[in-house]
Amino acid sequence: MIFSSKIKTSLKLISSAFLLGQSAASIAEDEIFLATLEQDKVVQVVNITNREGYDNQPHFTPDNKSLLYSAMFVDGDKAQTDSMRFEIATGKTINLTQSAASEYSPTVMPNGKEFSVIYVGGDGRQRFSSYPLSGGKAKSLVAKLDKNFADIGYHIWLNKSELLMFVLAQPMQLQRVNLASGKAEIIDTDIGRTLRKVPNKNLFSYNKANAQQWQMQLFDPITNKSQASVTLPQENMYYAWHTDGRLISATGAKLVVNTLQMGNAKWQDWHDFSAYCNGSITRLTMSSNSEYIAFVCNTTDKP
Repeated sequence: MIFSSKIKTSLKLISSAFLLGQSAASIAEDEIFLATLEQDKVVQVVNITNREGYDNQPHFTPDNKSLLYSAMFVDGDKAQTDSMRFEIATGKTINLTQSAASEYSPTVMPNGKEFSVIYVGGDGRQRFSSYPLSGGKAKSLVAKLDKNFADIGYHIWLNKSELLMFVLAQPMQLQRVNLASGKAEIIDTDIGRTLRKVPNKNLFSYNKANAQQWQMQLFDPITNKSQASVTLPQENMYYAWHTDGRLISATGAKLVVNTLQMGNAKWQDWHDFSAYCNGSITRLTMSSNSEYIAFVCNTTDKP
C-alpha cells in the first residue's frame, strides 16, 4: 500500500502528544467548543476551555450532563496532562486526576462508575488505567497482559472485558484485547486515531490509510471482521457519528455529513463554525441524546 507523505507523517507522529518532557513551544493550540443543537440546528456555541495550550479528546458521559477531556499544563519546559470534567449545566470544570503522570483519552467504562485512560508514567510507557468518576487514585487495567505489550494510543470498549485498541507498532495496529484473559489479536493495520461505536448497530468503526485518504472501516465483533465503507474528506482522519446514523467529519472549520456509509457517497455541508474556529476542526463527538456536539479547533498554524 502506498501512502501520501502527509499520511506517513501523521502515522509516525501519532504518539507525539503523549510524550512527557516536551517543550512548551511544541504544544499545539487546541480549544474545545460545545455546540447546542435543537432539531439539528445550532442555537449556541461555547468555548469551554478558552486558554492557551492543549485541550483535546472530548468524550460525553452517558447521561450527557458532562464532557470529559484531556488538558495539558505547562511548567517551564515540561508538560503534564490531566483528565478534566466539564459540567454542562453549571459550566464548572473539575480536574479528575491531578496526578504526577499524564492521562489521555478519558472514556467512561461500561460500569458507568469509572473512566479509562491512556496512562503515561515516568518511564514514558503508554499503559492503560482507570480512575473513579467521583475522583480517586489510578488502577492498572492490564495486569493480565504481557509486560512487553506494546504502548497503547487510543481505545474503545466492546463490552465489560474487551476493547479495541490502537497499538503503537510498525505499522500501527488495531488489536482486540481481552483484559480478563490477557488475549490480544491483531484485527487490522495502518489505522487512524478515531475509534467509535456505530449508533443503533452492533458495529464499531475505525479508519484505515488508503492511498492519500482515510477510509472508514466497520468492525463486527461477532464475526471479528471489518468491511470498508465511505472515504473521509481529503486527508482528514477525524469523524463522529450522528445519533441518526449519519457520519460527521470536517473540512477546515466546517462540519460535513454523509448519509450513505458506503462506496463513494458524497459529503454535504452541515454546519459552518468558522465564526468560532480560526483554524481547522479535528476531533469531534456527539452526545447520545443528539443535543450537543463537541469539537476541537486546532489553530497551530494560524496567527
